[in-house]
Amino acid sequence: MKTEATEYTDTCEVAIVGAGDTGTAAAKVLSRDSNAKDIIIIEKYSRVATVNSHPLNNAQTSHEGDTETNYPVWHALEVRESAVYLRNFVDSINDPTLSQKRLRMVIGVNKKEVATLEDRYEKIKKHYLHLKLMYSDDIAKIEPNVTKGRNPKKPFCALVTTEGYIINYQRLAEELLKDARICNPKLRCMFNTEVLDVEKIDSGYVLKTSKGNIFAKVVEFAAGPYSLYFAHKLGYGRKYSILQVAGSFYSAGNWLKSKVYRTQVIGRPFAEIHGDPDILNMDDTRFGPTTKPIFYMERYHPETFHQYMEMKLVTTLRGIVTILWILLKRKLVWYVFKNFLFDLPVIGPALFLLEAKKIVPTLRYRDLKLRKGAGGVRPQIVNLETMDLEMGDSSIVGNNIIFNTTPSPGASVCLGNAHRDAKKIVEFLGPGYWFDEEKFQKELGSITQGEEA
Repeated sequence: MKTEATEYTDTCEVAIVGAGDTGTAAAKVLSRDSNAKDIIIIEKYSRVATVNSHPLNNAQTSHEGDTETNYPVWHALEVRESAVYLRNFVDSINDPTLSQKRLRMVIGVNKKEVATLEDRYEKIKKHYLHLKLMYSDDIAKIEPNVTKGRNPKKPFCALVTTEGYIINYQRLAEELLKDARICNPKLRCMFNTEVLDVEKIDSGYVLKTSKGNIFAKVVEFAAGPYSLYFAHKLGYGRKYSILQVAGSFYSAGNWLKSKVYRTQVIGRPFAEIHGDPDILNMDDTRFGPTTKPIFYMERYHPETFHQYMEMKLVTTLRGIVTILWILLKRKLVWYVFKNFLFDLPVIGPALFLLEAKKIVPTLRYRDLKLRKGAGGVRPQIVNLETMDLEMGDSSIVGNNIIFNTTPSPGASVCLGNAHRDAKKIVEFLGPGYWFDEEKFQKELGSITQGEEA
């Protein structure tokens, strides 16, 4: 660790690396609810949320834990608290290009899945009063294409919530940044600026960027897989690596009004495909995402291959053995292979159709069109010590520095994570800095729709 600093292009109290939803939410909460105002956001691209927060690259879902059948109840309630912050914020904007409120459901299409949903409903219904358990006749009234053509002799049900928000997460980042700038005229944004390295010195950190060196007392990395990449450079989180999971989507035309999810396979970290209207065109139903590993930090950016190799997942014996063990332990070999096939011409849509018809039985091969150049990457955390996957989002807290990666539920918890991190950043800055919890809760914190904790 060095004790001296070179000349800086800029200096600040807090530097936030990444202007997706996580980074802009952090800037918004700090700017509005604390007295930490000397903030710089550093973003690699020319505008906010061009990578995984872009609407073409994610599920556009506000996850709340009620229809996520792979969440235990305690985790569902944790996610719900953060989702309420998000829900209240987008409701305050009231812009259909930002969010639209629809039904969201998770369906069970066989005896085992129906039993899973019935059991799930009994466990969580007191916490989610807007959630209902429905069977074929009632489902047909609200989403007829989900029941039309389905074998009436096979068990079928759904957990249905009225709080099914469809969100354009790029627009969300724009609104979060707009709010941050209104609350904090001192906030600076450096776009088209890539962070190349980070160095610890006695008084803080030096961020070496493509436009010069920036000094910050406190740093938050909100840059997806790059957060762990830079954590490694400073000696943090070395037991973790990242499995980059890319997801593609198919367009199919106008089939659904609601967000319709499949029941999650227990033990499988990757979501089953779902169907829903696209926030960019509500008359177009998307199906997806597919799931396949890639070896880039960013999809469609092969120049990021060498950085991914530094994550040591596929370049060390431990990493390779860990991946093989995960594939066998979680019975993912056929699942991963099948998802690779989904992106192929001719055979891909045919295989994908078999999965999509579990949501819309009357869907046809000619209806499906693979979206070219769409679909983002979920950075799935791998623990090299336990040789297993780490579920949910990940945060590493160091000496006056925070590293956030955002796998599922991703942007759904951006304001919850911002709330958590803002309090930690104020603590890092020391005496004279404060966070106004009452002000934050008054704006975003009330639970709506009669839900109980």
